[in-house]
Amino acid sequence: MARGGKSPRKRAAVAVARKLAVVMHRLWVTGKRYEAMHGVTLATAA
Repeated sequence: MARGGKSPRKRAAVAVARKLAVVMHRLWVTGKRYEAMHGVTLATAA
């Protein structure tokens, strides 16, 4: 959001929305369940 043109806040919001839409579509197509922080251990997360 620090960089940008006329409206960097809107561009950032669209980028996040697109990223979420891609993840959701992939989950829908494959039928898998979403697992937050998949494969991350407590030692790695800290």
